[in-house]
Amino acid sequence: MKAWANIDIPLKTYTVHLDHDLCQYVTEMKQRTELGWKKQQGSGNWNLFRSKEEALDIYDISYKEKLTLIECSNCR
Repeated sequence: MKAWANIDIPLKTYTVHLDHDLCQYVTEMKQRTELGWKKQQGSGNWNLFRSKEEALDIYDISYKEKLTLIECSNCR
């Protein structure tokens, strides 16, 4: 299953969400994107990955020392 990572620089968080309709955060982000909002707002962004494992690998490689990992409680 595809996964989204919400990378929030001001809050110093890297939140992993699964790409399904049960997650209110992913649903809200997709609705805003359809309305013309950008996924990147300057203070962070939403990145799409092929899987949760890929999102976690990118966290380990690029963000582990800078951001706190959070796994969405709605997506577990």
